[in-house]
Amino acid sequence: MKLDLKNLCSQNQIFPRGIIHVGAYEGKDIKTYQALNISKILFIEANPTVFERLKINIAEESVDVQAVNYAISNQNGKVKLYVNSMGKSSSILPLKFYRNIYPNIKETHQLTVESKTLDTLLQELELAPADFNILNLDIQGAELLALQGATNLLTYIDAVYTKVNYEELYEGCALAEKIDDFLAENGFGKIAEATPFHPSWGDAFYVRKQVISMSTLGKNGGLGNQIFQYGFLKIYAQENGLSVETPKWIGQELFGHQDRDISEDLPKVSESDNEFILGNKEILKNVDIHGEFLYHTRYYAPFKEYFCSLFQPALEIEEKVKVAWEKLHSHGKTIIGLHLQSHSEENSNFAVAPSEWYKIWLDGLWETLEEPVLFIASDNIEELPLVYFAEYHPVTSQDLEIEVNREYLNFFLLSKCDFVAISNTPFAFAACLLNEGGKYFFRPHFSTAKLIPFEPWNSTPVFRDVDISEIGNSVSLEVKFQENQAELENTQSQKDELSQKLVSTQSQLQQNREELENIQSQRDQILEELEKYQSQLQQNQEKTENSEAKLQQIQTELENTKSQRDEFSEKLVSAQSQLQQNQEKTENSEAKLQQIQTELENTKSQRDEFSEKLVSAQSQLQQNQEKTKKAEAKLQQIQTELDKSCSELHDAREELEITQFQLDEVQAELEQSQSKYFKYQEELNTSQSQLQETQTELEKTKLELKNQEKILPDQNQKNYAAHLKNLAKILAETIPD
Repeated sequence: MKLDLKNLCSQNQIFPRGIIHVGAYEGKDIKTYQALNISKILFIEANPTVFERLKINIAEESVDVQAVNYAISNQNGKVKLYVNSMGKSSSILPLKFYRNIYPNIKETHQLTVESKTLDTLLQELELAPADFNILNLDIQGAELLALQGATNLLTYIDAVYTKVNYEELYEGCALAEKIDDFLAENGFGKIAEATPFHPSWGDAFYVRKQVISMSTLGKNGGLGNQIFQYGFLKIYAQENGLSVETPKWIGQELFGHQDRDISEDLPKVSESDNEFILGNKEILKNVDIHGEFLYHTRYYAPFKEYFCSLFQPALEIEEKVKVAWEKLHSHGKTIIGLHLQSHSEENSNFAVAPSEWYKIWLDGLWETLEEPVLFIASDNIEELPLVYFAEYHPVTSQDLEIEVNREYLNFFLLSKCDFVAISNTPFAFAACLLNEGGKYFFRPHFSTAKLIPFEPWNSTPVFRDVDISEIGNSVSLEVKFQENQAELENTQSQKDELSQKLVSTQSQLQQNREELENIQSQRDQILEELEKYQSQLQQNQEKTENSEAKLQQIQTELENTKSQRDEFSEKLVSAQSQLQQNQEKTENSEAKLQQIQTELENTKSQRDEFSEKLVSAQSQLQQNQEKTKKAEAKLQQIQTELDKSCSELHDAREELEITQFQLDEVQAELEQSQSKYFKYQEELNTSQSQLQETQTELEKTKLELKNQEKILPDQNQKNYAAHLKNLAKILAETIPD
């Protein structure tokens, strides 16, 4: 295995208890499994010859290990096993592009073996699928077939370690993308892969995707709260390899989200404070999380791009809100957005700033801008004292006359404004988070009773538990102003009277304000310096904490890297040594094979010479047949025997050619080449000796035939027949089978 199984399990909180290894070969991975303290191991090997070696290798192991001889596929029955010259490349699929990478690999033979699905095999072996939580597949292109036959087993599996192919190395093998898709459909995600030998294939590690849900989404606060809740949910899931389940909520309509529906009731986990879950080192999975998740946005800042991508409007919604933005922008060049709350929205969590603060802020800003336009957004626009802002001719979403969700229209327009002053709400703050073109952002600061600038991606979303008495006299003055305004609407006489009182009150207010401003100016200066110092101190502390954490992480990674480097160095030295030994063996074998080929060529040459001499002998025998008519029948018999000898000689020549082919095959199997070499050498020596004896006998026979010509015909016929019989006997004894 080329991926570190132990580290992968540790990093993903997988605790191995049992492993099924399909394509176990000789079982050498058992040492790795023992190091993981795996209590139960099932080895599966299809090749009967290799299986015998596997049984020997695991015979003395103390762990609960079992080995069975089956091919694994998506069906039960008989299948062909294509056995190749490189044993580990054998498969139930024929070789294809693998030959292009290793031209010397050849299919040696085929076997018919029994095939089982993993689900069937476990049932027949009476093994409980729950005893196994890791599956290792190494079956040369048939991995997807094995997975398709293990749908029940996969429900118990936490991790899958498998070979993957990026090209069709075997006929019909599934590529890596197919395996990714199948395992994703069954709840697994790929977290690691490696191609150590060739880019066409490698190893991959998949783990079961755990679930995290939020059943309160859509019920816990308005759109702004839901944006923070959903944003946290998706970021947490992405960072920890979890899948998300949600109920129906407005974001599905507005942003086109299509997360899975909640499939089951999971244990509930609530945030006890704003940093409970983010500060928890243990990964929460298969739980239902509850909370507001209105964390300081420095926690969200590293995921800014992903966070913003979650809240882009769906196409149909986008077309409408863009029309509204164009209408608003047609009123001027610089758009100022205010989000205001009415006092009816006030609650214990979010204090409400008075409208007067926004008016004061506008008075100091308006004249500095080019063609400014004021846009006011609120959930209760009719309850706001818009008379405060009448001189700026404010525009509201109602004025734009666009048929779309009014709450989201306000949110979208605020996310586009050049200047934004918000209320103390998650809704307005979230709009600023998504405002990529905004120049300045302001918010209420209750201790100083004014609007202050803020950075959306480095701030607290809302101020909680604010003492309303700290806001100052301006709130009570605003209430009095609203009461006076209501009385003015009742009767004209009361309006005049109240107008006089209002003028007097405003005069007094102006005097009080001037005095208050002098005091506040001094206080603001001190507070600003104090806040600046506190902010710098907090930033320095955060930087220090981050630096220490990063330093610790770097040291840990450095130690791991050194350890891995040492391990790789040892493996490299070992591999180089083995390579050198293999090269030496290959060179020796090539030299021996060359010697064998040379001797075979010499043998062929000698046999060709023998054939020529044999033809000459046959010619002489034919002449003798013509001279001795009475011996014609016996000579014909001799000729038949000689033809048979030629046929046997031809067969012997074909056997030599087959032997030559086998010698080529011997080149891939170095250990068998030595044995065959000695065997062939003995046969050649025997053949040479027999050929030499046959040649001697033929010379002797020719001499005797010449001498027989001088003998009387009757005696010649008798003796010649005897010689022919002897010659046939000699040939039969000397020509090899």
